[in-house]
Amino acid sequence: MICFDNWNSTLRANCGHYYATPDRASGNWAGSFDLHRRSGIDVAEIRCPPARIERTRKGILRDDQEHFFLLHQLEGETSIHHAGCETLLMPGEFLLLDSTRAAELSITGQPAAFLSAHLPRALVLETRREMPAAGRKINSAHPLHASLCGLLDAGGTDDNAGYIFELVPLAFTNRTRPGVGSLGARKHRFRLVRETLELLSADPRLTLDTLAIRCGLSRRQLQREFQEHGTTFTDCLTRARLAVVAAKLRHAARQDLRVPIAQIAYGAGFGDISHFNRVFRQQLGCSPRSYLSTCKLSGFLAQDANSLSPVPKTASPGRACLFQSNPADG
Repeated sequence: MICFDNWNSTLRANCGHYYATPDRASGNWAGSFDLHRRSGIDVAEIRCPPARIERTRKGILRDDQEHFFLLHQLEGETSIHHAGCETLLMPGEFLLLDSTRAAELSITGQPAAFLSAHLPRALVLETRREMPAAGRKINSAHPLHASLCGLLDAGGTDDNAGYIFELVPLAFTNRTRPGVGSLGARKHRFRLVRETLELLSADPRLTLDTLAIRCGLSRRQLQREFQEHGTTFTDCLTRARLAVVAAKLRHAARQDLRVPIAQIAYGAGFGDISHFNRVFRQQLGCSPRSYLSTCKLSGFLAQDANSLSPVPKTASPGRACLFQSNPADG
């Protein structure tokens, strides 16, 4: 067990800028944070006495990696306000958190224990055509509940590394998806535009017109959405594809795999390798091969130091997130 300050710094080092406040009335606050490798991903086993944990706009902007966090409640209760849903997570239940959206977790009364599986957002969305339902919980009555438990238990092996990225979006699928035009708030419209672009970005034939049809907007309306947010279709598409490549390179570095970078680039939607190499260097400050080598080296150094955060956030410190969440959203 560790004191609050050590627990809080460990949480932030491994999960990003989530801001915790302890309930001092609970007496001598002492929690635990243990990181495991299960099904090819990091799974944090967390015990938290009464406290409040927030994901704010400030925290979202400070992080340069984006994740879905699959929470599995083990003991106690956690009240969660996220993605427009207010939920009480009970033992045995799962809930999906999206690091690009604001969140508030409250633990009152008795300590709570839960698992948090860290899923790189780009890998979760790679083969999907709809956004997973963050903020929604599933219980033991769900047909995929037992499968999720199996992936996160102590027997989860790296053989399941690909399967978990398929299973989680399937378990948290949305039943319906409204058109962009049906959303009243402009910030919500643009978020849906960007999420739709993310889901379609691997298609090398994706065009502004195709995206406009998918979003239920005219070409001119869609151009205006990008202009009013200080960006363009081409810039957002390039950043979305680079985010996929960078996430795959970090994932490969964690498992010490040899990967064909050109094949990864083609799979992310890039049609010209020279163009890919140029924009990668522009955005991340190094070549893809150097980025992969730096991630691997940093992983080895972290392991030698017995760190809970084996891979650095980027190979080029100080650079902004490739596909940043809209600051107005949360």
